[in-house]
Amino acid sequence: MQGALLVRDGFIDTHTAQRALDVIENFRHEFPLPVVSRHSGQRPLVYSVVDGFKILDHLPEIQALHAKTTRLINNFFGDAFEPLADEQVACNINITQPGGSYRYHYDRNAVTAILYLNETGGGETECYPNYRLRVPQPVQCGVDRVLENPVVRRVFGHEVLVRPRTGRLLVMRGNVCLHSVREVEGDRDRINIVMSYDVQGARYANSERLNSYLYRSAPADVRDPNYA
Repeated sequence: MQGALLVRDGFIDTHTAQRALDVIENFRHEFPLPVVSRHSGQRPLVYSVVDGFKILDHLPEIQALHAKTTRLINNFFGDAFEPLADEQVACNINITQPGGSYRYHYDRNAVTAILYLNETGGGETECYPNYRLRVPQPVQCGVDRVLENPVVRRVFGHEVLVRPRTGRLLVMRGNVCLHSVREVEGDRDRINIVMSYDVQGARYANSERLNSYLYRSAPADVRDPNYA
């Protein structure tokens, strides 16, 4: 893998993707998912999520795709990165309904892989590779907010749009690549698997608040727990 972002088409075939969609649909029928909605500046977070605990309990087909992706990550990085020890976060299914989107953010973890299971109108992953300017933590939030400004992004950022395509895999350095999901258009849900990797034993000071923000439909007690 060169640079901070890689796109690989045909990582899984259409039959495998459809099988994954079928088991996800069956799961949603048995366990209805709430919509998580957070106001967040330029682009809100509005989606549903199947977290890693549920995947481990109910969805072995998704676990197999996680394992396949992990083998690819190992080929890229050797032993440098492994799935997050936090099983709730390590592998998720994100479901973005028509009209939904995902806020601009950086990931807590070093490497993120997104496997797209279907094609939709809109719903592109908007990426700015190697865009983050690292500064001491007390001012990181302010610097990140300035760089998220649309005018600043146009001047200093290199935008890469990754469209949802069946079987496409996106691998990125999520902690330095500013990214978001544009509004989903049409009448189909955007469904993808998100897998998170970091160095062995990685820990994050804001994990509890961030997990609550991402996985619970109840109102959040902070606006952006990435900086809490």
